[in-house]
Amino acid sequence: MRHLTTFSLFWIVSFLHRGTLGFTPVDSLRISAAINTQQHQHQLHQLASSSSSNDDWQGNIVSTAEGRISGCSITQSKKDSVTEWSLNINGVDADLGRFSEAIYKKITMDAKQQRFQGFRPGTIPPHLEPTYRLYAMDKCARETVLEAMQQNNIRPFDSCRSELVMEQFQIPPLKSKKSNKKKKPKKNKKGAADDNDETAAAEAEPEPEPQWRLFDSMKEAVDAGWRPGQSFSFVATNVFGQKLPETGDGSNPLKF
Repeated sequence: MRHLTTFSLFWIVSFLHRGTLGFTPVDSLRISAAINTQQHQHQLHQLASSSSSNDDWQGNIVSTAEGRISGCSITQSKKDSVTEWSLNINGVDADLGRFSEAIYKKITMDAKQQRFQGFRPGTIPPHLEPTYRLYAMDKCARETVLEAMQQNNIRPFDSCRSELVMEQFQIPPLKSKKSNKKKKPKKNKKGAADDNDETAAAEAEPEPEPQWRLFDSMKEAVDAGWRPGQSFSFVATNVFGQKLPETGDGSNPLKF
């Protein structure tokens, strides 16, 4: 997988400078330093393997036996264009939950090496935490798009990463706080179960399965409670790249 490079630093600093979450310049500098620490030396699959000791996942986006990313559909955005694409990413199939978690663990681990005024060493100020979640989701989504293009023999243009547009974010439903305990049927004075209660319990319809929540933007999804480790699906448009011919031996021409 790709490296967490200085480009990663650019993206999170841009979030701060836009003022979307109300951070001060000092906050921006401290987060920048935290994210820039040694990230260019680590690959994403190394981050994931170190943070996922309970299984054999190595930080790779899940692919099919043919080497294509799972849960991804790629179509041409316009009939008269052979370089503009749209991607629909199913985060459950592609396992974006663990991918985003690996990114988040790395950047927060680096952030805890910084000193934030008024907080104990190793503590990230709560008002900065949403930015790290937003960055982890953004980084995960963009890397997924580029990986999907490569696996489908599409060479992304140099400006592809920064110019692609992501929308229609779907995140898991909120966990229900209702108790699953079944109410015991009432008993009458003689100790027998009330027939009406038994009939009502038998006729009770099961609750409908919770639906995933849809948001127009990434920030709205994060504000609604998405956290790294949870999956998410999205649509990417304005994606530009050149489709390459398949090689005769079945290998991917983009892998050298």
